[in-house]
Amino acid sequence: MKTKLFTLGILCLGVNSVFGQDVAKDTVSLDEVVVTSQYVKPTEVSKLSVPLSKAPLSVSRVSALEMSDLSLNSLIDVAKNATGIRPNNTYGGFQSFTIRGFNTFVVITDGIRDERHNLYASAPNTTLASIESVEILKGAASVMYGHSALGGVICLNHKQPSPITSVNTKMSIGSWGRYSIQGGASGNIAKGIDFRTDFSMDGGDGWRHTNNRAYNAYFALNFSLSPLDKMNFSVSAKDDHYGTDTGQPHVDKNIYDDLGKIVYQPGDLPTGFTRRTRYNDPLDQLKDKDLTIAAKWTHQFHNPDWNLMDYISYYYDDLDYYASEKLTYLTSSKPIYNNYYMNGKDKTYICLDSLKRVGYKFAYKVSLMENQLELRGKAATGSIKHNLLAGYAFTSLYTPRYSANYNSDATGSGKNSHVSVVNPTLNQGNIDLPFSKKNLAWEYDHGIYAQDYLNLTNKFSALLSLRYDRYNRTYQQTYTKNKEVTSKDEKSHTHNDAVTYRFSLLYQFNKAINVYASTSNYFKPTRTVASPGYVYIGSDGKVIEASGKNVFKPERGYQYEGGSHISFSDKFNANIAGFYILKENMVQSLGTKDGQTISGQVGKADSKGLEADIDYRPWKQFHIEGGYTYTIAKLKDYAKNDYAENTQAGNYLNLVPKNMAYGWAFYDFQHCLKGMRIGAGFNYSDKAYVNTANTLQFDAYTVANAMAGYAFKHWKLQMNVNNIFDKTYYMTSVNTIGFIPEEGRNVRFTVSFDL
Repeated sequence: MKTKLFTLGILCLGVNSVFGQDVAKDTVSLDEVVVTSQYVKPTEVSKLSVPLSKAPLSVSRVSALEMSDLSLNSLIDVAKNATGIRPNNTYGGFQSFTIRGFNTFVVITDGIRDERHNLYASAPNTTLASIESVEILKGAASVMYGHSALGGVICLNHKQPSPITSVNTKMSIGSWGRYSIQGGASGNIAKGIDFRTDFSMDGGDGWRHTNNRAYNAYFALNFSLSPLDKMNFSVSAKDDHYGTDTGQPHVDKNIYDDLGKIVYQPGDLPTGFTRRTRYNDPLDQLKDKDLTIAAKWTHQFHNPDWNLMDYISYYYDDLDYYASEKLTYLTSSKPIYNNYYMNGKDKTYICLDSLKRVGYKFAYKVSLMENQLELRGKAATGSIKHNLLAGYAFTSLYTPRYSANYNSDATGSGKNSHVSVVNPTLNQGNIDLPFSKKNLAWEYDHGIYAQDYLNLTNKFSALLSLRYDRYNRTYQQTYTKNKEVTSKDEKSHTHNDAVTYRFSLLYQFNKAINVYASTSNYFKPTRTVASPGYVYIGSDGKVIEASGKNVFKPERGYQYEGGSHISFSDKFNANIAGFYILKENMVQSLGTKDGQTISGQVGKADSKGLEADIDYRPWKQFHIEGGYTYTIAKLKDYAKNDYAENTQAGNYLNLVPKNMAYGWAFYDFQHCLKGMRIGAGFNYSDKAYVNTANTLQFDAYTVANAMAGYAFKHWKLQMNVNNIFDKTYYMTSVNTIGFIPEEGRNVRFTVSFDL
């Protein structure tokens, strides 16, 4: 049986190898960092094993069971069921997240950073078939995770090898032709060797006819090198395809008819559009392949309180993208259309029946090598107990990125094509667009960190963390004929040094209630390269004499947080946190002077709010869980300078609703209907501004969802219905005005088998 299971695991990986297939994503991760496990079980917080009741942090966790019950198969879906975070899915496949008001965050999978989110603000993330849990550590966390962790850290934890034999399969079909096939197995294949493997295939026409397809596979081994030395080896890969989505262009001005009457106001969508109609070219595509190989060695010293761990990983990503990113209405200075808007004192006539498409093309590769060395242990000084950690982290990143100039280099009958709003003919001819630039970047980061979690008394605990980072970057721009380099610019070099920290105190009133206070900071390297025709202004308001080295200092941020954990056995558990975050050294465009562009590191923004989540089980069969988020995130005045003031100071940051909430209630039947589970839930969002001028907004919405499942023996049948009342609402836009409609009412049927 063991041999068969191991063979099945290898086949799962091999048959679904995600490269070259074309068919119709408690370590160094938050499993070892902040797994809250239903609030009260022992857990690792900031890489130290303590119960959550001793953790001066705010964490949201979504487990594999919750992902199964709610049919959550993407990070976007998961984020809708956690506090303090708002997801954004742009261009049909690029995922980004706003956490505590800021979209500066870090994504980690089993301890491996996904640097694409820091380089490009967003990135595709594959389906979650092999994921055991997702944790969101909220607030500034650079002290343990390095640069760019201001809003928080999103950690995905893979299912791990186990000596217990298990096999699981799942098949789903749903609205708009969508399907999903998943499988996995674990067990012991030889003395001291355990394995885990998972695979999935997802596809279908989809809500907006994007025909997305995702294939991924994962395989891991645990084995012993000696009685004191353990190894974990894992490999994962994916091959994902997205159809891209530029949304539907809403107007950003008052639109008048030929009689001078206002017929549309900013944010309105003209008549003729349907929610499912997409205007992208059939040539549009987003292809993303990756491969991750990782090995972790753990040495247990003879003193059981001390161990040494080394974790090395290699990540490779290959992304290719072309999309009709810009959709605009046809305009004219002549009265050839029935509608117009005012451009100063002049009328500009606009056709609301047709759209012009403009494309954008790029491709990049990411080669990322990481190594983390950590020493953990426990000690005591008198009556004070110490949980100690010291570590060194090294990152090597190489990213060649190709880009093309649509306006000057695109050829073919499909260039700048026009499509009708109603019943559009999407194929308007071929487009040939060669790459014209290749940007090369080499980045290296060295981080040294130490942490001590102190049990001062049986009531007081403290967390002290400190880190030093040295960041270096070399950048070069080259010019290409398609992908052949024809000339090069000189290389430029930047480096940043940063010290980050976290200091926290916790007071335990009794076994059920504690309060804590915490302060931490963040840094993010600036990648600005000095260019001719620019004047650079520092955070002190003075002109920077830019060279081939640093232009700006790192962006910085600070967080102050206070909160409480409440836990009354399994009946009632709650987490409450209030916070304030200040972000400084933001690079801003300050206009032009004497023909030169002024760029200044003078921007500031802050965020403050409250988060609360509960888990309440008044009796065995009935279970309620939910969360509420209150956030005020605004722009602040620029640092003093001689060039510009922030006319938008006091405005709200983009895509940050003031109020958000989610909730679910579940009932498990007993006796004659034993095995039946039903649930009802909702997602609520306040209005959110789309631009920093605060002239466009997404309206508030409430969406109702439901599920019903029946489990018997090793089988489970389940139905999920989302957006029961078919609410029209928006969460994401492209180029500000391209609002993307969220999914209408949809149903998913799932049958699963677990042995």
